[in-house]
Amino acid sequence: MAGTSPYTVSQTLQELERHEFVESIGSGPRQRRRLCKPDALLDDWVRSWKLRQSHEYNYFFFAPGDLVQALTDKFATHDDWALTGAAAANATVPYLTSVARANVIVPPGAATALASVLELEPVEKGANVVLMERQGASWLFVARDGKRSVASPFIQYLDLLDGYGRNKELAMQFRRTALHMES
Repeated sequence: MAGTSPYTVSQTLQELERHEFVESIGSGPRQRRRLCKPDALLDDWVRSWKLRQSHEYNYFFFAPGDLVQALTDKFATHDDWALTGAAAANATVPYLTSVARANVIVPPGAATALASVLELEPVEKGANVVLMERQGASWLFVARDGKRSVASPFIQYLDLLDGYGRNKELAMQFRRTALHMES
């Protein structure tokens, strides 16, 4: 699914083992590796995630009622999108009374055209929709449920650590409840 070679996977696992996130049993073709420190690996991923370059575009979308539902209805005819951050996480682990902004992952170079087709208005302040152009890990394990498309729980968690509103509080609850990890 990641589109990587067996060599890359092997090198990655060796590096994870070197950092003591993974333990190895056996050798050769029968070698088995097991993630032994998932919480430490996630914490390292958080540090790395904050350093990445991301293209984000702010928009306003008039949605009387439920923003996520209205946005999902708007995106229904498009395949390449995934809801992430507070809007996605709060649906899985209800913690916030309301979510005022939806973060949506779209392919690189697609935000402006997609926003135009969906009639989203570009804004500098007061955005309630953020289109984030991404590739790679953000697209792994996207779950499609009817019309809704949602990023993997790990990507949702990483996106919750953006410093916006009460996202950090939701992130801690999401980590305990959905990812089954202590902070």
